[in-house]
Amino acid sequence: MKSPQAYRGNEQTYVKHFFLERYLERVAYIILSNWPKFVYVDGFSGPWKSRDEQFKDTSFIIAIDKLREVKAALRQAGKAASPRCIFIEKNPESFAELQSVVSRIPDLDIAALQGEFRDLIPAIAGEIGRQFSFVFIDPTGWTGFDMHNLDPLLKLRGEVLINFMFDHINRFVEHPNPKTAEGFNSLFGHPNWYDLYTDHIDKGLSREDAIVAVYMDRLRQVGGFAHVTCTRIKKPLSERSYFYLIYATRHWKGILEFRKVEQRAADEQESVFGATRRLRKVAQTGQEDLFARADVSEPNLPFEQQRSLKQSLARSLLFSIIRENHEIAYESVLGKVLEIPLVSVQDLNGWLAELRKAGAIEIVGLVGRERVPKPGHVVRSLRTQDNIAE
Repeated sequence: MKSPQAYRGNEQTYVKHFFLERYLERVAYIILSNWPKFVYVDGFSGPWKSRDEQFKDTSFIIAIDKLREVKAALRQAGKAASPRCIFIEKNPESFAELQSVVSRIPDLDIAALQGEFRDLIPAIAGEIGRQFSFVFIDPTGWTGFDMHNLDPLLKLRGEVLINFMFDHINRFVEHPNPKTAEGFNSLFGHPNWYDLYTDHIDKGLSREDAIVAVYMDRLRQVGGFAHVTCTRIKKPLSERSYFYLIYATRHWKGILEFRKVEQRAADEQESVFGATRRLRKVAQTGQEDLFARADVSEPNLPFEQQRSLKQSLARSLLFSIIRENHEIAYESVLGKVLEIPLVSVQDLNGWLAELRKAGAIEIVGLVGRERVPKPGHVVRSLRTQDNIAE
């Protein structure tokens, strides 16, 4: 993909593409190392507003380049990897560009389809069948991917990543227009979505967290996913949220890989957005901060506060899990705790080490000098429910 400079004025898209490229690489390597087939679906492919003649700043080319790279590496290792792409675009002019580009790529199985994403979903799901899929839904707004329409794709043997356009949705969530309300019924896939939203508000969630929580709850219910989580993409020049990448998987390994990529993407976001703010300041004042490094952005306080809050929530969740379960598989703990954004496996292992040192738990399965738990180990509580204090 292109450098951050190529996304000037559209830095949030750079962060989204940064995340997509790195997660797609991980999931493709993992699946194609064990199974020969893997299908990547992009429901809103574009291209939209590309500034590059080779479309290197578009999600579909980023996906193609990465899957070709993974395929070549695995073939060299003696594995018969056969990734496939399905790209959907409804706009005739954009589709013509899309089709022209993909028709010149002979070494990857690519299908380009013109039409409304939601109308094509049954056919796409039928074509994927039992193959493992990764579905990327990246609309320009909040319509065209109604929850009930998504059902066939959500039930597939695979994972989903949705660009949840919070900034757009937040403007209209309280809108009195009946047509707007009906649109949200479709988005959330529930006629009483607003009641679910106010229930979260009553439990102490902020308006923003409540909106995102309702959507994740609905995605989990409709798709039957074991794990649903998200990562936040901010506006480049403020601390306000632009959109959330919402991710759903059936396996704890997916959550682990998602959080690993989030660590890298969060640091990248702070660095790129920090540089953008410095450039804005220079443009406004004509003076550059002599103490600011052009290639590094110091973490700003709001981001660190957000990370600290999420880690506090995750630590509390860990204590609750241990209080409620005398014994529980380590991977089950990992899957639950890492659903909370901005929490790493290192954070989890650090908290478990503290509890183990305090005599509150033992890790069944540690051998010899092992100190770090891993899949297959069991977390066993050694105290009564009341004695495990946070």
